[in-house]
Amino acid sequence: MTLMKKIIWTIVIVLVLILIGAGIYIYSLYNTFDEGVSSSYEPTDKERSDLRKEDATVEDSFTVLILGTDENESRAEKEHLGGDDFRTDSMILATFDKNNDDVKLVNIPRDTLAYLKTEEYFDKINHAHMYGGPSASMDAVERLLNVPVDYYVRINMAGLVDIVDSVGGVEFDVPFDMNEPNQDDNGRIKLSEGVQELSGAEALAVVRSRRVDSDLGRGNRQMELVEAVLNKVKSSGGLSKIDDLIKVVADNTRHNFTSKDIRQLASYYAFNDISFDSTQLRGTDYWHQGNGAYFYRADDEHLFVLSNTIRSILEIEPSEPFDLLQLRLGDYLVPYEYMDDYMLTEHQPEVMPYFAEEGYESSYGDGFETEEFDYEESDVEGENDLEDTTEGDFNQGNQAPQGESTEEPAQGENYNNDGSGTNNQNDGYYDDGTETEDEYYEGSNSNSLNNGYYY
Repeated sequence: MTLMKKIIWTIVIVLVLILIGAGIYIYSLYNTFDEGVSSSYEPTDKERSDLRKEDATVEDSFTVLILGTDENESRAEKEHLGGDDFRTDSMILATFDKNNDDVKLVNIPRDTLAYLKTEEYFDKINHAHMYGGPSASMDAVERLLNVPVDYYVRINMAGLVDIVDSVGGVEFDVPFDMNEPNQDDNGRIKLSEGVQELSGAEALAVVRSRRVDSDLGRGNRQMELVEAVLNKVKSSGGLSKIDDLIKVVADNTRHNFTSKDIRQLASYYAFNDISFDSTQLRGTDYWHQGNGAYFYRADDEHLFVLSNTIRSILEIEPSEPFDLLQLRLGDYLVPYEYMDDYMLTEHQPEVMPYFAEEGYESSYGDGFETEEFDYEESDVEGENDLEDTTEGDFNQGNQAPQGESTEEPAQGENYNNDGSGTNNQNDGYYDDGTETEDEYYEGSNSNSLNNGYYY
């Protein structure tokens, strides 16, 4: 055998071995993937949305609700809680626009006032999961935006840490200096402002912090981190660790996607240049008169515009303004008050909203053309009794060192959706300028057992 033939045969043998090794790896990866998806698959008792005529499929445009829970292992064991018993710290509705290779993300603040079917009254939307698991959260978002919620993915705190670590960390622009408790609340995570590579533990600290810019700023960071992780996974470095990622996802998430669904999505995502558009649901502060509970009341116009943008992507007929429950109920929307069938399904306001008039061009554009939340400029204050998680020697913005008291923030005037009226934080009266406080609360005495129960 000549030298050239030996070289050729050597190359052939090496290539065969590589192909065999690749085949074994692909087969192993396929099995790992299938097992991972199957073990984390958790269907809901929610049937096809009434807003759809046919079942949703990932081959067409669809929506998925991303739920981040405050679950951790030590707390679950201590309080004997299951995955469905926790509240959601983050809630993002993602709409996959398969026609335009675009994913639109809507961050829904955790304190958003929304109708909870399980309780038959309005409450904070993050309580829905605690009362009825993913299906209750999906239903609450459907009623808020009048769009079908087709799928869900739920991830816990540990999951975020492990996912970021499994892809080798993510580059992120930390908006301000941070000093936060670690995942197990037995240490601190300290970060300086600026662009840097974050580990899983550091990423968790970034998306949990709300001492400087409230829950609204945290919501923006959560969406930015979701995009950063997705982009890292798509990169060559992330794909090389896909088997580790599958195992992490299997251990820390629950979802109602089938293996076939996820394989189709992974293939689509890997071979297409996907863009992201994101926004946070706009709104105003609202304090409940009965017990002083804080809520975030979504902006009517932004709800309406977002609803119709998402429905257009899903190729569903546009919403009429009073198809949205909040717009239909208007000032009759009061937390913890039982809502009867007439109010839920038949009540109709006499005046059509100005933003539904023909020819009106919304300043929100398609709902995603909004500026990022700026905590220094915003007049939305959020809750003022958040637990201080900073150390005694750390003071950032409106943070106070532990052991020191601060004067309670002034509860000033905030404006409603149309720019008129006030939302007085002292008494919880949501005034849109059309009626008096007595008229607003007429007949709204509550006997709800939950009237004094809030987070």
